[in-house]
Amino acid sequence: MLWNSIGSITRLGCNYLITIIVVRLSTGYDAAGVLALAMSVNNLVAPFADFRLRTVHVTDVRGEHSASEYMGMRLLCTALCFVVGSIYAVITCALDAFPSIALYLLASLAANIIEGLHAVDQRHNRMDYIGISYIMQGISNLLLFSVVFGVTGSLELSLLSMFIATSLILLLFDIPHAGRLEIVRPALKLHDAIATLVGLSPLVMAQVLSSGVLTIPRQYLSSSMGAAALGIYASVASPAAVVQMGASYIYSPLLGSFAKDFRDDLSAAFRLLAKTSAAVAAVGAGCALLLLLLGDWVLALFFGSDIVQYSYLLQPAVLCTLITAYTWFMNDLLLTLRDYRACFTGSAVSIVATLICFKFMVDTFGMNGVSWTGVFSYALSVVTLFIFLFHDTSGKKQARGKNQRENDTSRSPCVRQ
Repeated sequence: MLWNSIGSITRLGCNYLITIIVVRLSTGYDAAGVLALAMSVNNLVAPFADFRLRTVHVTDVRGEHSASEYMGMRLLCTALCFVVGSIYAVITCALDAFPSIALYLLASLAANIIEGLHAVDQRHNRMDYIGISYIMQGISNLLLFSVVFGVTGSLELSLLSMFIATSLILLLFDIPHAGRLEIVRPALKLHDAIATLVGLSPLVMAQVLSSGVLTIPRQYLSSSMGAAALGIYASVASPAAVVQMGASYIYSPLLGSFAKDFRDDLSAAFRLLAKTSAAVAAVGAGCALLLLLLGDWVLALFFGSDIVQYSYLLQPAVLCTLITAYTWFMNDLLLTLRDYRACFTGSAVSIVATLICFKFMVDTFGMNGVSWTGVFSYALSVVTLFIFLFHDTSGKKQARGKNQRENDTSRSPCVRQ
């Protein structure tokens, strides 16, 4: 967990600095707006690349597929992601933003392939490999982006440099290290892969729908108030991302333990759930307090004094990211129980709520409308997911109680007689 946290925080910090550099080294917020748009499109289609395969792989306590088969499916999904993302960008975004979006997708897809190898590392308790990989990704992307953007002023060339750096880390570090633990050469049994991906499709659709909760109001903000408004919101809200990332550092390494406890000991699973929930809440509260005290200073330091006037966007963004993080946590818990219907339903509730309220929220609250849309929609999703969790676990308790009574009866002397 420590290695995972150090590596993830380093990569997160470097990615955050990239959003700062693009503002500092350019005039206005147009480049920041295009980068934020590229990130939003990537967030919308990235579920097609991952297809929840890392979580499924890590929680695969029954040996459903080999590491090679998981990698084969991941490569197939990665290609699909790029096609879907490119088509979506052409249809919904300005054509002059398409090169940047496509290059950002390529860099993200290279990192996605690495995530498949990280699942192998985690299953063998070698999260030091994961931490080192994250550190190298973060630092190399930051340095190359800064140098290229500073010299050329080209967002496209800067994103291309990130893709090259991530690809080299994949080839020279992650593949050799994961290969020491298992055979990771991609293998694709087409019939089995299609059956597995079809079975997982509700999870992917759930992730797509959930990603749209913030993507839809962001795109509406860009179209109604301009790319600069989205750039301002993305810049101010970016420090709040530490809440979501901090929460994921807590629960992601525990998913394997959750899977085993839900299978073997429900009481232990709920104790772990209570502790994890308390830790996530503590992270959120601590970050909110720090940003309340230091938010203006941080924004002025990173983006300049002009952006301090928009610091009122920060606290709603913190609340939004905290609820977002807990929604993903609950979604992963129900995935460990293999309740795909619950994952889909929870996300469907959130996207329906978004479609109902996003225009009202943005029109009423302006840039803060993006955050309030997320708060409202994800809160409804959390409630829905908890209902499914208690339903699933109560069914398991009843089944275990019945099995125990049957075992006790079978051991009874009268029954034997």
